[in-house]
Amino acid sequence: MLREPVVAGKFYEADAACLREQIEGCLNHRLGAAETKISAAGRLAAFIAPHAGFIFSGPVASHAYSRLAAEEPLPDTVILLGPKHTHYGAEFSVSAARSWKTPFGKVDLDEQLCQKLVSEVDLLELDNDAHMFEHSIEVQLPFLQYFAKKMPEIVPIAMHYSKFETICEVAAGIKHLIANETDKRILIIASSDFSHDTPREEAYRLDAQVIEKILQLDAKAFYDLVIDEGRSVCGVVPITALLLILTGLPIKPKLLKYATSMDVMRHERGVGYGAIIFEEHR
Repeated sequence: MLREPVVAGKFYEADAACLREQIEGCLNHRLGAAETKISAAGRLAAFIAPHAGFIFSGPVASHAYSRLAAEEPLPDTVILLGPKHTHYGAEFSVSAARSWKTPFGKVDLDEQLCQKLVSEVDLLELDNDAHMFEHSIEVQLPFLQYFAKKMPEIVPIAMHYSKFETICEVAAGIKHLIANETDKRILIIASSDFSHDTPREEAYRLDAQVIEKILQLDAKAFYDLVIDEGRSVCGVVPITALLLILTGLPIKPKLLKYATSMDVMRHERGVGYGAIIFEEHR
């Protein structure tokens, strides 16, 4: 099965040439990564990138993907953890498609790893319904195709809101499987925006507190802050899962860029975006 794009022409350009120009515009935007020196200080294990319309979140996303472009060697497989903005499908859904399509062409799934995940992690299900209208993973793919010299295979996993204990169970299963995939280089991308419908100064203040917990690699403190105070971080589950997967590893996190939609286009209330990388040092 081929998973067709559902937000092409809405969140990003549907024509390949226009999409390439759009991503280059994000990179060269005053908030983009073109003028930033991107250096690798360790193996890139994971990163967090936003998933809004490219006109708003693309410049921030370009920082994370520019770091990916500097990775040598590139990963063989990218596991994409995205929140579910819909109620369709399984709560923890591994895409059952063979490939996903974007204006740049098809992206193949690592079907072997997908099958292993649903076989070995009880809460994960092979399911297409959760991905059918979901944009959080789809919008990562054009950036991945543009910045990766050789396109890795992907494992898209859509995650519904869940209790911390449930996320721990899922994350432990994914972590165990990754640890045993010694013949593959695997990267994890957690897709998330930060504060929503928030004045600019307030977004900077609130999101700094959330990002601090992420940079401390404290999954429980991050989750509790977002849930207990009702912070509007839509990727709370993917980020929590990512931090749990990275627990115990020699990881150094780094915030590459933070900005808001209000920094791109003047409006009273908007959304916060962050590009955060996690490098493994041995």
